[in-house]
Amino acid sequence: MTNRKENLLPKSDLHTRRETGNNSYDETVALANTLIDNGKWDEAYPYLKTAVTINAKYAQGFNHLGVYYRKKNNYAGAIENFIKAVLIDYGFLEAHYNLASVYMERKEYDKALSHFKEVVVVNSEDYEVYDHMGQCCLLKDNTDDAEVFFSEALRLNPDYVSAALNLGKVLIKKNECEKAKKMLLRFYRNNITLHEVNFLLGIMYKMEEDYTRAMHHLKETLLIDKNNAFAYNLLGECCVKTGLEEQAETLFAAAIKLDPLNVHVFYNLGNLYYGRKKYQDAILCLEEYVRIKEADDAVNAVWSQAAPSDEAVPLYNLLGNCYKIANNSVKAIEIWEKSLALQPQQQDIKDALADLSQAFRLNKRISLVID
Repeated sequence: MTNRKENLLPKSDLHTRRETGNNSYDETVALANTLIDNGKWDEAYPYLKTAVTINAKYAQGFNHLGVYYRKKNNYAGAIENFIKAVLIDYGFLEAHYNLASVYMERKEYDKALSHFKEVVVVNSEDYEVYDHMGQCCLLKDNTDDAEVFFSEALRLNPDYVSAALNLGKVLIKKNECEKAKKMLLRFYRNNITLHEVNFLLGIMYKMEEDYTRAMHHLKETLLIDKNNAFAYNLLGECCVKTGLEEQAETLFAAAIKLDPLNVHVFYNLGNLYYGRKKYQDAILCLEEYVRIKEADDAVNAVWSQAAPSDEAVPLYNLLGNCYKIANNSVKAIEIWEKSLALQPQQQDIKDALADLSQAFRLNKRISLVID
C-alpha cells in the first residue's frame, strides 16, 4: 500500500529529509527508510517514532506509521497517522490513497470516496482509483455513480479487467444485460480463461433463459473456480430447466457442501425432490437447513439485536407441504407457524394452517372416541 502513489508525491522536504544539519535525525530517517525498503517494518517502527518525535512535520513518517499499524490490523492507529500526514501536507496523495483504502476496508465508504477523490483531482488518469470509487458506490448500492466511475476506469484503460467485471455487475443489477454482454464478450474472446467473465456471462444468459449458453459459461467457470458455490447452484438451476434432474441433484449437493448456509440451494434441492415425489428426501434436506440456520441464529443472537431475515420463508412453506403430504400434521403446523412468524401477511399459509389445524383437531377427537 505504501508504494502505490510514490510517483505522485511532491518533491518537498516534508517527504524526504529535513535540512537542519541534525545528523541523528537524518540518520534515523535513513535507517527507517532502508528497513522499510527491505520489508522490515517491525525494525523500522522505533526509528519512525523517533523521527516524528523530532520532526512533527514529517508527513512521510506519519504515513509510514499508518502503514505499519495497518499491517498490524490496528485500524485506529493507521487512520490517526494517515490523517496526521494529510493535515501536514494536504497534497500528499499516497497518504490520501492509504487513508481511503483503510476506510474502504472499514466499510466507511463516504469517507473513502472523499480521499480517493483527492487523488483523482490531481491525477485524473488513475483508472485504478476510479475503479475503487466505483466499488465504494456499488457497496453503497449507488449503481448510477458506480457505473460512471467504472466506465471512466475503462475509458482510461479499455483492457482493465477489474473495472469491466465491476461494470458488468452494475449493468446486470440494472437489468441492462445486452450492454453488459457486449462488453464482457470482448474480454471473453480475448481471454476465455477469465473465470469471472465466464461467470457473469453465465448469469446473463440464464437471465435471458438461454440455458445452453449459460451452462457452457458456468462449466467454464467451474473448471477454474472449483469452489464457486453460486456457480454450482446456477448450473443446477439450468439443468432443472433442461430436464437434467440427476445432474442438478449432484450440482445442488456440491453447492451445499461449499456453502451450508445458502437457503436458495437447500430450497432448490428440496424442491427438486418434492417435484419428483421423494418427500422424505426433501424433508431430510430442508430440515438440515433449518437445523444449521437455527444454530447459527442462536449464535448471532448473542452478538446482534437485528431482526431475523425472512429469506427462509419459501423453504419453510415447502417443508410444511412435505410434512402435510407425509401425514405429519404436527410438524407441518410447527413449520408453517415459523414461516408466519417471519412473514405474517401470507394469507395462503394462514388458510392452509387453519385447515390443517382443524383437520388435526377433528382426527384427534375421532381417535379418542374410537379408543
